[in-house]
Amino acid sequence: MNFILTQLFGGVALILVVISYLLKSKVCFLGIQIIANIFYGLSFIFSNAIVAGINSFVSILRVLLLYYYARKNKNAPIEWIFILSSLYLLVGVIFFNSYYDIVVMITPILFTIAMWLKNMQFVRLMLLIPNVILAIYAILFRAYTTAVLNFIELITIIIALIKYSRQGKTKLGN
Repeated sequence: MNFILTQLFGGVALILVVISYLLKSKVCFLGIQIIANIFYGLSFIFSNAIVAGINSFVSILRVLLLYYYARKNKNAPIEWIFILSSLYLLVGVIFFNSYYDIVVMITPILFTIAMWLKNMQFVRLMLLIPNVILAIYAILFRAYTTAVLNFIELITIIIALIKYSRQGKTKLGN
């Protein structure tokens, strides 16, 4: 039953994440990411990847914080990067079960740094590496739809990078 729930929650997260990367607005992107992280976390919890699951829920706090500031058209204070990074590390230390948990202590920190950027093209670019790492991690924990999510997310990010670069509306230097 856990295997089925893992795949089901991962599938819902997959759909939401793909939709989020196709949106132009950072506020809309973050709103969808909040919901996706709930399903992403549940997928890992049911596959017994506890650190990954809990850190996905910590990521909801990150996205809520960024969403709040983005709606006000302000940058979130940089000290939140350190606070959230400390939370990810703390969860990893408390619930450490295997060396694989180090991966899911580091990747959310990379996501946090990426999401602090205002330029969506930079955000998309910076999210490539942690998605590759998490796809491999998800396969190891038999969270297959979550791995598919990461691969589709990679493809979606690449498509969005190309789309917005070609339109000339969002350049990396701006």
